Amino acid sequence: MLNEQPIFLNCFGGGGSTTLMSLLISHPDVCLSSGETHKVFKPGTRFDAGWLGIKKRFFYDYPIRLLTGQDIFSRRLLVERKHVPLYLQRYIDQILYQGRFLVRIESHNLYKSEGVEYTYDELAQCRLLTKSLDGTIFCVNMFREMYPGAMFFGLVRNGLALCEGRTRRGGSAERFAYVFNAVVNKMLILSTEMDNYHILRYEDMVLNPLNFMQRVYTLARLDRSKVAKVRMESRPVMGADGTRSLLRGSLKRLYWYTYDELRGYIRTDVDDNQIRQLSPMNRKTFLSLAGGTMERLGYPRE
Repeated sequence: MLNEQPIFLNCFGGGGSTTLMSLLISHPDVCLSSGETHKVFKPGTRFDAGWLGIKKRFFYDYPIRLLTGQDIFSRRLLVERKHVPLYLQRYIDQILYQGRFLVRIESHNLYKSEGVEYTYDELAQCRLLTKSLDGTIFCVNMFREMYPGAMFFGLVRNGLALCEGRTRRGGSAERFAYVFNAVVNKMLILSTEMDNYHILRYEDMVLNPLNFMQRVYTLARLDRSKVAKVRMESRPVMGADGTRSLLRGSLKRLYWYTYDELRGYIRTDVDDNQIRQLSPMNRKTFLSLAGGTMERLGYPRE
């Protein structure tokens, strides 16, 4: 395989995965593929205009679905994936590897540290990082077969805060409860079956980002001394009054923070703010279906 010791994040959309990803790609030895796992293989990102979108649809997505008999990289498919033959694994590996060179832009793989750009050779030697949302967690068994030296992290978060984000975007509490149960149960199974699968909590990350970062780097076998500043995208977060605003600058603009500055950037009250905005009906629906799963993760039914 072209990718050596890659790092895979299993996360919920809107679950803090961008912050975790930013902590990891702040390390100069880690780079991204061309998007979230499902977006690497399916068109629909802002990079997919013209030929690239056509290439993804007719050379990546359709052939892989045809040859496996399953929509392998579907975010909505919440079932175990079928076995993928070796020749197709190598093709998938090649697509993931080439993706790192397609996104040499500020928000992705342009800078290895503040103001210092990657050379082509440096980027080629990086460990690949990609995040898999929702149903693409069921690709883990394929990836663990492809990459025996890979590291896997599952990021969990209070389900009520996640439910608020999904319903605010038009989803249903019932549907998200189904997704939450399926994804968390899979994470728990993987964490017991695999020595290289670790479950992380969003709340630990925001409460003490430096300790959290050190733990993740240790597990991923990354040297934190190589990181002088941490890169973060400017993204909207919810305040106590329910309004969402940027903490700094322009949307998705990249900024670099010292360790002391990082404490001020990452807010600790976002969970509480989102949970307060969740309607009583959606709260009741979610807890009736997924409250037990929340308790398995150590979250109270509040």
